[in-house]
Amino acid sequence: MKKNKYYPLIILSAIFLIGLFLRLYRINLNSPALYADETGQYFVFKSILEGTSSFIEHLIKLSFSFTWFLGLKPLGVRLPAAIYGSLLIPLVYFLGLSFSGGKKNESLVFAGMTAIIPWDFMISRIGHSHIPIMIFMVCLHVLLYHRAKTIKTYILSFLPLGVAMVYYPSVIFIVPFIVIHFLLEINKLFDRKFRLPFFAGLVSLTLVFGAFLSFRFHLFSAGGRGLDLVIWNDVNTPWQTDKYRALSWNSEPTVFSFGLPPEKLANKLVYNRAMANLSTFAHNYFTFFSPDWLFFKGDAILRHSTGQVGAFYPFLIPFMLYGAFVFFKVADKKTKQIFLIWILASPIPAAITKDGAGYLLRVVTVLPFLTYFCALGIVESFNLIKKNLRIPYGIIVGLIGLYSAYYFFFGYFHVYPSLSARSYEYGFKELSDFQVANNNAPMLVIWDGYYHNNDFRFWQATPFSEYSSFKIKETVIGESHFNQTFTNLYFVNPKSLNDLQRFLSVFPIKYIVLPDRYFINYPTEIDAEFATPSAVIKYPDQTPALRVYNLEPK
Repeated sequence: MKKNKYYPLIILSAIFLIGLFLRLYRINLNSPALYADETGQYFVFKSILEGTSSFIEHLIKLSFSFTWFLGLKPLGVRLPAAIYGSLLIPLVYFLGLSFSGGKKNESLVFAGMTAIIPWDFMISRIGHSHIPIMIFMVCLHVLLYHRAKTIKTYILSFLPLGVAMVYYPSVIFIVPFIVIHFLLEINKLFDRKFRLPFFAGLVSLTLVFGAFLSFRFHLFSAGGRGLDLVIWNDVNTPWQTDKYRALSWNSEPTVFSFGLPPEKLANKLVYNRAMANLSTFAHNYFTFFSPDWLFFKGDAILRHSTGQVGAFYPFLIPFMLYGAFVFFKVADKKTKQIFLIWILASPIPAAITKDGAGYLLRVVTVLPFLTYFCALGIVESFNLIKKNLRIPYGIIVGLIGLYSAYYFFFGYFHVYPSLSARSYEYGFKELSDFQVANNNAPMLVIWDGYYHNNDFRFWQATPFSEYSSFKIKETVIGESHFNQTFTNLYFVNPKSLNDLQRFLSVFPIKYIVLPDRYFINYPTEIDAEFATPSAVIKYPDQTPALRVYNLEPK
């Protein structure tokens, strides 16, 4: 009896430990390299020690980086994500129990799949721990919301969702759909006389909380990241539409142009900004339901995918489809509605942004639901097999699953570091070490912006007081903007060789750094100006990443 009672928790514990091991294995090694978004976290958390953050900000910052007590190491940056990604494993087990009405086998497969599935592993291996925190809180919300029976329990279920919005504001775009469903659900629980006051209070609270988040994260400010990324503010969105519009000018009037030159009326109906926005939105949206993204390649950004496998293993295709079929056939109305809301609404945050096609981090909230379909499909597929063939069938499915996982993890640990090096902007740790080894001599890095100042400050462990007190100085020479980010570090995306030469004649630069052309198309004459590098920092595949030239006469 005890064995039957406790075996699910024993198995779940084993699954959790396996998942935790996979996420922690070799995580303290700088491969793949930390890139500037990750190294920049250090200074955020050092600000806590200076007392420049509010209490809430302290809690948030302390939760998603451990550099404040583990030091400036990959472990300090990436350990939190590994832990939170692992904690999702037992949570989805209980989520599966809720969805399935207490079926333990189905829920264990759901947890086991989450332990080895590519999408959860990838978000657990990069120092963006706000993503696994967010998805954990979303799943916790869904669990509480699914189980809610009273107005009080429904309202309490929104607390984790509020936390999720704080950690990753993209969730805000999904919340209105949840609120609409919530209103329909609790409408059944209210006496008529209490409905209007409650709904008025709820709307007011939602508006206040929404305004707070908008202000806190500058979602709608002119210089905020939210409006900067949306497709309707991107000058490149109507490029294809404008091309077609221009081509139509070469045509004669027809009945389809109402007997007029196309530009007079028809172009305004067919090739306009609204249609361009809608087309881009639809393209972005449906990339997340393509087999290529789901099963074969994943996110084109190799920080979020190995490029060898999608968010799911290819062998799961029939199980996901069959699981979805069974689910919508047998699940109760409320459960179906919850799934539909999250599956259909989750791609919206990515779809409305200019770089959103296939962007894993902005659509990760859909993936636990699709993973559940896979788990349900595997378990239910046994009912399609004759009883005397179920054991061989299970062995075959298990072996295929284990090989798929082995294929993924072998590729991750042996191929991925070299394959993804450019996505991780490899070489800046080595460049920072080079500067230190050469007496911190002044260095000019050819780069579009000064994004990688973070790398130098992180790896050189710059005292926070020095970092925070130094104000970035911009020098404009000709058409080029030179940015001094520290006493001995400059960045520029030069527009001409003449601009660069004028700058070097005035500022005491000892080393100039030219990057791999993958990153930036700097003028070819600049490359020709410096014949032989004094140092070459190479990618793992031994091709040049950064070339360092000594400007002082030997």
